[in-house]
Amino acid sequence: MKRFDLPEEIVKAAKKGMGYELYRALLFEYGKRGEKAFFYIKEGRVKKYRDFFVVIGEHEYIVDNDFCTCRDFQFNLKTRRPCAHIIAVKTAKLMHKYDEYDEYYVDFMVK
Repeated sequence: MKRFDLPEEIVKAAKKGMGYELYRALLFEYGKRGEKAFFYIKEGRVKKYRDFFVVIGEHEYIVDNDFCTCRDFQFNLKTRRPCAHIIAVKTAKLMHKYDEYDEYYVDFMVK
């Protein structure tokens, strides 16, 4: 079991698509971070590379399982709760709603 599994209400809502029910479930469970996650997915900001996911926020944040490179996750949440980027990736994975790149992100970064 992963540390930041999504609650069942979000899983159920995600199966129904990008509607109000998912927005409400994310907002209720995670507050502003859930709302941000919803819009990251809706706006197509979740990217899947061969080695990990990237979420485009203020910067590009690398998400690998239950870890994110954003300051919110590392300093404010102190790795105890998921940030908006982790929530977005976990939700997007359920829905298969992400852009997929058949390359390693680290290779993309050196281009």
